[in-house]
Amino acid sequence: MTSAPGLTTPFSETETAAILDRFYRDGSVLVPGVFTAEECAHLRRLTDEAAAKTPSFIIRNPEEHDIGFLQPFIREPIYSLVQKILGPDCRFCAQNVIRTAPGQAISHWHVDDFVEYPLPPEIPRWDARVRLPIAWLSVQVALSDILTPEDGPTEIVPGSQFSGRDSPKENPVWEGRGAEPILCRAGDIYIFNHQVWHRGRPNTGTRTRYLMQLQYGRGDNLAWRLQPIAHTPALDRVLEGADPRLLKLMFNPPQHR
Repeated sequence: MTSAPGLTTPFSETETAAILDRFYRDGSVLVPGVFTAEECAHLRRLTDEAAAKTPSFIIRNPEEHDIGFLQPFIREPIYSLVQKILGPDCRFCAQNVIRTAPGQAISHWHVDDFVEYPLPPEIPRWDARVRLPIAWLSVQVALSDILTPEDGPTEIVPGSQFSGRDSPKENPVWEGRGAEPILCRAGDIYIFNHQVWHRGRPNTGTRTRYLMQLQYGRGDNLAWRLQPIAHTPALDRVLEGADPRLLKLMFNPPQHR
């Protein structure tokens, strides 16, 4: 039995608009069936090799291990969707793979870094008609099936990126909606606004969860997180002969305005 073929071309304008509408409304959008089962198995093997060199369940800088971790950054339809959000000059921001065995998780509720668009108490929320600027985002790639709450899925509170506030630490609810799990199969992706309230639900099942994170930043942003990546001997070795689009994504300097 062969796996589903996966996706390798950009979506139509109509499909793209529907995906982005959901992303801006909820703070996350699931796109199923991007990677094949064989591709996911290969990336899990690479993850296991990289994980053997670190005691943490978060494998940081996997791009220095194998170019197979980097090629998804310019994979369609991922790349064109990200460019629609961050602009055509978007850049590599960071990468990691979260490999959570049973009992592991990043289980506290949070937004990443800090609340970028805070509001005072007397202003209840940002208007949902406003598409708040996004400096960077993550594309989460499920490398294993995450089909039940016991598998440790990402949980979000949809729409909470409009709150202008940090997440409550326990049982967050925003405008009547509480935590919702992002359940997905290996090969699915979800594009993720780091300002939505979120956490990793503890893995209480029997399987290890593999989730690869591709992080992109705007090409014109000079924030510390988005500084150009440094050349290292390991990275230069991995990137020898790489696709020019990938080299641009990795090393193109910020575009000043």
